[in-house]
Amino acid sequence: MYQSHVFLEVRILVANGEKAFCSCYVGSKAGTCSVCRRDAGSFPKANATAIRRAYTLSHALDCTLAETAEYQRPKGSPSLPEQYSLSGASVKIATDGYMDIEFHRRKKRIYIEEIRIEEDAGRLTHNNGETRMDYSHAGAPNIRIRTGANFELGEEAEIFLTELRRRIQYTGILKGTPPESVIRCNAYVALARYPETPAYSVKLRNLNSFNFVRKAINAELYRQEEILTSGQTIVSESRLWNERQDRTEFFQSREPASGLQIYPMDGAPAFKCPQSLLAELRASATEHPSERQARLVETWGITRARAGFICDEKARADFFENTIACGADAMETAHWLMSDVTGALRKAGMTIQESPLSPKRFAAILFLYHNKTINSKIAKQLIQAVIETDKDPEVCMKENSWTLISDPEELGQLVKKAVQDNPAETERIRQGDMAPLEFLTGIIMKKTRGMADPATVKELLKAELKVSLVYVLSMGGSISGRMADGEVSAGDDKILKTMVSPELADIHITFESITAERLLSEEIQPADWAALIHAIAQKVASGTANGIVITHGTDTLSYTAPLIYWLFADTPVPIVFTASNTPPAQLGPNDPPDEARLNLNRAIRLANEKEKGIYVVFGEKILSPINLKFLRPTLYGFTNWNTGEPLFAGAGLLSGYGDTDRYVMAQVLSEAADRMHLCRIYPGIRADRLLALLDHGVDRFILELYEKGTGNMKESPYSLKSLLIQGRKKGCKFYCTSQQEGIVDFTGYSTSRRMWREGAIPMGSLTTETVAALYFAASLVCDSDEELDQIIESNGTV
Repeated sequence: MYQSHVFLEVRILVANGEKAFCSCYVGSKAGTCSVCRRDAGSFPKANATAIRRAYTLSHALDCTLAETAEYQRPKGSPSLPEQYSLSGASVKIATDGYMDIEFHRRKKRIYIEEIRIEEDAGRLTHNNGETRMDYSHAGAPNIRIRTGANFELGEEAEIFLTELRRRIQYTGILKGTPPESVIRCNAYVALARYPETPAYSVKLRNLNSFNFVRKAINAELYRQEEILTSGQTIVSESRLWNERQDRTEFFQSREPASGLQIYPMDGAPAFKCPQSLLAELRASATEHPSERQARLVETWGITRARAGFICDEKARADFFENTIACGADAMETAHWLMSDVTGALRKAGMTIQESPLSPKRFAAILFLYHNKTINSKIAKQLIQAVIETDKDPEVCMKENSWTLISDPEELGQLVKKAVQDNPAETERIRQGDMAPLEFLTGIIMKKTRGMADPATVKELLKAELKVSLVYVLSMGGSISGRMADGEVSAGDDKILKTMVSPELADIHITFESITAERLLSEEIQPADWAALIHAIAQKVASGTANGIVITHGTDTLSYTAPLIYWLFADTPVPIVFTASNTPPAQLGPNDPPDEARLNLNRAIRLANEKEKGIYVVFGEKILSPINLKFLRPTLYGFTNWNTGEPLFAGAGLLSGYGDTDRYVMAQVLSEAADRMHLCRIYPGIRADRLLALLDHGVDRFILELYEKGTGNMKESPYSLKSLLIQGRKKGCKFYCTSQQEGIVDFTGYSTSRRMWREGAIPMGSLTTETVAALYFAASLVCDSDEELDQIIESNGTV
């Protein structure tokens, strides 16, 4: 077994005109002052702006701040061209800091060994295959951060640098300058057999993007593993990252010791940090971006993905919390901020600080939308108008006549008249035919010149007519099937109609088969899911449904139920699944109801009683659609794994219900199915067979492992090692669940840790079926693979 030893040396350019240790300006003629010439008796004096910025960042990294320190000079530092001159000074201003990171649910503390103020001595640039030195900032102040050798993977280094960028931005030390444009990094990489400590390291020089840092570290670890595996010796050297060839390349030899040797500058007065700055920093409390993200998730219940987006910029996070402070709903604020506000700002070429859309104005728009004074279309137009005109929402609404009529008293009179004037249509509705509801709604919309809220109108019409409508959507299965010659065959909604109890006569029930073909649940395909999703979306968007029941087979219910949950978890209409082990029987007048009838009627009753949520009714249980497991074909054959309080509602991924296209969704789901493979591992599984799938477009795997996430990682044909390594190089993702009831977190076993190191993603408490459903749901709503993977991983728990 091998152990990674990786640390980073990060330099942040602080370009404010003057050099780091004298009053000369960057780019001025060489040798113009005694400090630059290194004259005897001339000593450096640290740049005041650099001091404040470096100490502020050190405080944000929880470092111990130095009150005094000696000026030092590295031995053997590189020489510069004649037109440039540097003092060569360096001063260590902080030690013993740390940053907590998390990658694939494994938390780790990265230690900060030291932070220095130094001079920029030039940087390597790579262009058209040539490597050159850029001295345009030579002498400018640099903040140099050296970490402990705590990284195991390139991904961890990338996460560290991303969080460092956020902390720089939160501190405001580089206002107007994107932090990523002034950060450059060297990575020191060594791989050794555990538990040996390597006496060598390879320096990866001048990595100028976080993405390159991740790729270069991982590529170098693979290169060193091949060297060690073949029995050869790793030598200390400097290497460069070749992005085109996806590998590191030799640059020059170097001594095994990591970094330069630094010595005190004889006679130089000690550096002293202003006491006022130290007192100011020690008195200030800093909430780190990652801490703020966790707080938003905990306090407001938004997803990790949304909280991460919000907290990526301090101004955006401030805007979010200030909007909530103005009375807006947190979930709605997060949704609109992440989508429409960001899009409108991008279109206007503005940042959120520059925008006329203040938190107060944004909260006012959300309040109008929440109270149905405006609909979503008008809300989007209103956001755009406020940004473009710098006028209050109320003014924009008045100027454009955008106010909806949603007052029940005002609309009530129109509803009563529409009912009185159309007796034939109202009688059809009372008999359970909902088609005339659209007709009556249209009459009222015409009377109000399109400014009535359609959803409110339909609710008032149903209330006036005392109509409660439950849709029963048939997805086949035994519950609507037939028994002949000892075999179950698929049925349809006509059978379901005969099963409704007389006790439910006061509920208007409409039956509908989702697919033209009769199905058993094992025959369901992606297009059938698309038809179901479209039907649910249309029923909800129409405003006619008080509840929806979905009858389904038992075999694949554990996939369909969570799929609908992930998409519709926040829908205002309750959705209830039910199933049966056996088809409905032919009953005599005094026979008790069978399993199929009991489950169907319980589901209809629940759908009529609840206001929202996704439920599964089976036997006497009401189960969550999340982590639903079918254990055995008995009355109590379904259960929930890994759940405390059952989860029935949340934040659904699907929006714009009225805009869904069944055939487009069928195509998207089919393409998603083509690129995903679900595999239950077992002794004797061959990685080469799975690797062959990569040549057929598969790049997303769901691996059902053992216990907390273990599997064979030896050098063997029956090991997952080659699959993970080769798949990771080709951009594959491996989402990992367990064959047993438990949490996959890759703890407790060396094989688990190795799987994590090779990029396997633990899906926490989610079952295999629920993860598969999440993958398909995310595929429907995501515009990129990056967004897809972020949604899947951020929802990887219950």
